[in-house]
Amino acid sequence: MAEADGAPRRLLGSGYQAVVWLEDSPGGGRRVVKEATGNWLTRPLRRAMLRREYSAYQRIGHLTGVPRCHGLNEDGALLLEFVPARPYEHRLLAAGDHDRFFGELLRLIEALHAAGVSHSDLKKRGNLLVDEAGHPWLIDFGAAVLRRPRPGPLNRLLFRHACRIDLNAWLKLKYRRRDVEMTAEDRLRLRHSWLEQWARGIRRAWRTLTLRQWRRRHR
Repeated sequence: MAEADGAPRRLLGSGYQAVVWLEDSPGGGRRVVKEATGNWLTRPLRRAMLRREYSAYQRIGHLTGVPRCHGLNEDGALLLEFVPARPYEHRLLAAGDHDRFFGELLRLIEALHAAGVSHSDLKKRGNLLVDEAGHPWLIDFGAAVLRRPRPGPLNRLLFRHACRIDLNAWLKLKYRRRDVEMTAEDRLRLRHSWLEQWARGIRRAWRTLTLRQWRRRHR
């Protein structure tokens, strides 16, 4: 347990960009503080990334399922609402709630895209949360792609690609470890981006070179 300005704080996690703390809020309750990490060379860049993440929250902070953002403090740390929820797992959903949960999540993703924000990192464990009522929450928009007010060809292409990655991640999460066939409606949503197709080709080639399938059959 560390302290900031006399207030106790608990480490929630850390990554290449930032360290995330849970601390008491001056107005009561708790808040999440996301601080840039690094040295004199990398920290300014990572603070710029936090400012960019703040720009994303300014567009989507009104959406249900996204933590409220309370801005940046004087040190450039991002201040966020604390959501009492757990990382998504199938077992956290009550029986029969699977389709409802993913319907809500799809509407949330579509609302993000309509606001000009793609999350771009939904496959990362911990970025999708489930609250006690079984509703989805999305956190950590550090990798978000933002559509510019007047997008040029490159920004338009990157944003469209990032939105495709979000939808494909939604499908993967929805059908993972479920012995059910994808619905016709969802099958129409599945369109692998060129980057995903390239990555799948690399994985297939690697499995062939390492005889992975042969070794599995002969164990």
